[in-house]
This record gives sequence, structure tokens and C-alpha cells, in this order.
Amino acid sequence: MTIPILETERLILRGPTLSDFAAYAARGSDPSFMRHMGDGMPRSEEESWSSFLRLAGLWPILGFGSWIVEDKASGAAAGSAGYIERKRDRGPDLKDIPEMGWGIAAGFEGRGYATEALGATLQWGRERFGAARVIAVVNEENLPSIRVAEKCGFREFKRDLSAGRPRIYFDRML
Repeated sequence: MTIPILETERLILRGPTLSDFAAYAARGSDPSFMRHMGDGMPRSEEESWSSFLRLAGLWPILGFGSWIVEDKASGAAAGSAGYIERKRDRGPDLKDIPEMGWGIAAGFEGRGYATEALGATLQWGRERFGAARVIAVVNEENLPSIRVAEKCGFREFKRDLSAGRPRIYFDRML
């Protein structure tokens, strides 16, 4: 499957390539970035590799996944955004509902890139999934990501634990 390329005013969203791994692993080993992800611990190179392969591997199997967010001005990989499927047990009411995820690397945050990238992926999702419900699960201390979710039309519908940590569950219709 060819991963679609999405373009916004300042960003190119494209499929991951091997040359993106170094930046992806650097982001995963950054304690300030990882504090809101998973168990809050930085990733080893091996853990980042597994995560990176999952990022790329969803596309040929499910026909959707996440994109590398590339800054047009510099050509640098500024993060990732898109759809994730990890078969997490979120209960029967959330089974098979697409989950959104995003993360912007140090040096690129605060520019609105997450909101811009998420907006593009939501538009693509509407074409791919139709008028479907999507969710986003955000660490309750991650105020920037909470603002991104709200700016993109997500609304809180519950609070629960994920990876043993308090999370806010958001949803919206595509």
C-alpha cells in the first residue's frame, strides 16, 4: 500500500522511512517528551525501534496509520500524527474505534504543528472512515495536547487509567 502524502501550509505528512528512525529514537529517549506517553519513561533504542515499526506496519495491514510530520521550511521530521491501533483493552464500548495520536519533537512545539497535522489527518480520516467516531487518550497533565484535542473538536467523555496513569478520553465524529 502506498501511504498517502498530506500537505498543509507548513507541513508535509508522509510515511515513515528508515532515515526517520534517528529523530524518532531521539524523541523517544527524551524524558521531557516521554513524560506524558505510556508509562512516562524514556524508551531504549530497542523500544523505539519496535514503536517505529508499528508506526509503519499499520499501513499495509490496516490501510491506515500515522504519518511523519515534516517541517516544510527545514525538511526536518518534527513529529508524528495519525491513527493508531494497539488492541488495547479499552472496554467493549471502544473496541474497533479508531484512536488518534500525535507528538511533536522538542524544538518544534508551540508552533501549532500538532493542531495543523491533526486537522489534516482528521480530514483524511473522514474520507477513509466516513462519519465515524474517533478517540484520543491524553495524559491529564499534558495541557498542550488537551488544548490540541479541544481545538480540533474533541470533547472529553470520560477519565480512566491507561498504562497505569490517569488519562482523559476524548472523542469526536469525523
